[in-house]
Amino acid sequence: MEFKNFSLFINQTKVNRFADDLAGGKIMSTRCKKCGKQYYPPQADCPSCMGSDMEWKEIKTEGKLLTFTKIHVPPEHFAVRQPLMPFSSIQFEPCPIGILEVEKGLPVMGWIPKMDIKKIKVGMKMKASPFTLPDGKITIVLEPI
Repeated sequence: MEFKNFSLFINQTKVNRFADDLAGGKIMSTRCKKCGKQYYPPQADCPSCMGSDMEWKEIKTEGKLLTFTKIHVPPEHFAVRQPLMPFSSIQFEPCPIGILEVEKGLPVMGWIPKMDIKKIKVGMKMKASPFTLPDGKITIVLEPI
């Protein structure tokens, strides 16, 4: 899978494996073999010790919700098709997103598509998982457990 199927703007990256593993159902991080620091999103080089010897590690995807918000004008591939408004080809539904704290404090950001924003609470237990959108792009969704 090309990285552009995960990112809206990037075609090439040194951590292309991240998108490949997402397509395979895994959310991965990298860990520096020199200093042991773990990174999510994955990084090819360690900003802590400047090392480049990184190993890939699948992360645990369950954790607690640190924070959330809603995007009022989400990317077009998140748009909910509704009756057209004047001067608009699509109508955007506000899109909740959140940051989930998983193992060792790693923050994982994801879309929360299946919950009413009024029911989302900071601290609630959630699970992150890869999700393929109708346009073929892959994202991460958060769901309550």
